[in-house]
Amino acid sequence: MMRDIKTKHSIGQYVRYILIFTILMALIVVLTGSYFTSRKLLTKRNLLSQQGAAVNLMAEEKTIHTSTIDVLQKLANEDAFSGEKYQLSQVKQVLRIVKEGNSNIKGIGFRTSDGKMIKSGEISESANSGEHSWYKNAITSPGTVTWTVPYKDKKTKQMIRTASLQIKNMSGQIGVVAIDLSYHNIEEAISALKIGRTGSVTLVDDKGTVIASKGKSKKYTFKSGQNINQKAIFKEIKQAVGNRGVIQLKTGNNMNVYFNKGQTGDHSVWSFAAVDQNDLNTELNGIILNFIVFAIIIILVTLLFSFYVSKVVKAMALVFIKEFKNAGQSKFTKIKVINEKKIFGLLVRPEKLGYKMAEPIENGQEINQIAYYFNEMVDSIGKAIGNVQEESKTVANKSKSLLELSRQTNKATEEVAQAITGIAQVTTSQAQGTSESVAHLKKLSDIINSMHLNVKQMTESSIDASALNKQNLNLTDQVSTNWIQELTKMEELEKSTSNLNAQVQNINKIVSTIDGISRQTNLLALNASIEAAGAGEAGKGFAVVATEIRKLSSQSKNSTKEISTILEKIKTDSEEMVHKMGNSLIGGKQQTKLIEQAMDSSKNIFEVNQKLIQDIQEVERASNEIQKAHEKIDGNLENISASTEENSAGTEEVSANSEEVQATMEEFTDHVAELQKTADNLKKIVVAFEFDK
Repeated sequence: MMRDIKTKHSIGQYVRYILIFTILMALIVVLTGSYFTSRKLLTKRNLLSQQGAAVNLMAEEKTIHTSTIDVLQKLANEDAFSGEKYQLSQVKQVLRIVKEGNSNIKGIGFRTSDGKMIKSGEISESANSGEHSWYKNAITSPGTVTWTVPYKDKKTKQMIRTASLQIKNMSGQIGVVAIDLSYHNIEEAISALKIGRTGSVTLVDDKGTVIASKGKSKKYTFKSGQNINQKAIFKEIKQAVGNRGVIQLKTGNNMNVYFNKGQTGDHSVWSFAAVDQNDLNTELNGIILNFIVFAIIIILVTLLFSFYVSKVVKAMALVFIKEFKNAGQSKFTKIKVINEKKIFGLLVRPEKLGYKMAEPIENGQEINQIAYYFNEMVDSIGKAIGNVQEESKTVANKSKSLLELSRQTNKATEEVAQAITGIAQVTTSQAQGTSESVAHLKKLSDIINSMHLNVKQMTESSIDASALNKQNLNLTDQVSTNWIQELTKMEELEKSTSNLNAQVQNINKIVSTIDGISRQTNLLALNASIEAAGAGEAGKGFAVVATEIRKLSSQSKNSTKEISTILEKIKTDSEEMVHKMGNSLIGGKQQTKLIEQAMDSSKNIFEVNQKLIQDIQEVERASNEIQKAHEKIDGNLENISASTEENSAGTEEVSANSEEVQATMEEFTDHVAELQKTADNLKKIVVAFEFDK
């Protein structure tokens, strides 16, 4: 196993802290949820037990109440009570049988209107008193079972309630049967009820007298016969809407109380069940205590597990720490694969398990893949360093060769410097001869410039003449165009006149047609007049119309004659106009030929002038070329003169620079010597790296 590395802060500690914190938070959440869930369930359980106790108590009381009414009604139908007169001996026997058959009956009696009293067992009130409350109630409510207010018997200390019923025999004699009911059995029954840990159930009449109350509640368990009409619990039940349900007492920390007032129309006896506010504390405290014990066990297990996990994580980290530490010391080793395959052997040794989890596996979990690619990195770096080792040898060899070359270059530089000094002297003499050639060439330049100006003036004059000739040609061309347009218009006018003459011929045809229609209309009118005359009086109106038509026909005939005369004159004038237009067209065509001849002459003059301009421009271009060539030669000579002067100065400067180059080459030789030493050192450093193969 590897040597443990001492650190102030280990990743295992952080893992341990995270596990403990996570478990604690989970425990707190579970405890809180369990507490409130348990409280809710226990509260619901208590409420259900309260409801069951109150409903059972009310059902028990109602059973006793109903059975008592049935007994009294059956007694009223017995022969001992319904005959001609009361058979007191039989009455006593019947009363004794009824009492022995019902354990809830403490005493039963019968009192007649004359004061006679027969009873079995004890009747709470005196038999000789005419002011018995049960007797008065029965007398004032014939046919109805009446009930007294519950009261506590002085001898037995039991809660008693007397039910009585008026009985009338066939003779009309009145008597009252009374039954003393004891609630002792109900008290024993509710004693067995369990309402939470500290609950109690109570039976009470609507005036607040407690009939029975049993349970473990110190505040809501009452004494039999106690009047609680001033208690808050009774007041709130009395004010509650509905016959049954749950109320929350405003006092007692909003404690829940279930009440049952029976069905509508029932006798006035209620039941309610209550549980003390701290009823749940014991069970909740027990839950909390159990949870604390459970939490302590979980925390201890978590601590042990966190220590175990922290060791595993720390062992995993140490695998990589060791390898990176070796890499920092130029020793690149690979992470090895362990051959331990027994799961139990790994589990009992967390350090070995951590190393197993950090072994290199390409398709393993993330840490295995990190280790695998770490080994891949070692291989890659090893190859790169191997290449560097080979290249360092090459650099060392090349630096030696470069050192020899730099020394040879240094010698060659000295020889070049001497040659440049001789060139500088020759260049100075060449510069003087070039300056004299430039002076002679400037005189030739003045002559060429004068000739160029003369040619330029001739060109400008010929261009002006060409422009005037072109303008004259354009004007002639424009006259020809306008004349052709006029000639075209005259031809169109001749066509229009001919068309007009043709239209006049068409109008003559229309006039002839109208004249024919007029003659036909005149004949029709004449025939109509004849027919009207033959019709006598009936045709007079039609004769007038025929006369008017004849007049219109006559007017139409006259109008057509006038139109024919006018059209004949128009025809004569249009024919004469067509003849004159034909003569004008013949003259226009002759004029067009003369204009075309003039235009041809102007074009010939323009072409000759253009040829002259082109020749002058050729001379001008040749002059320009001569001037450009002269300027170029002049410029080249000046450049050559300047260049020779610059070359002269440059050769002197190069001579000086060659001395500097020589000094630089000496310095370069020194640097190459240092590079050789560096290459040797690099070779030694690279050799120091170690790699697993």
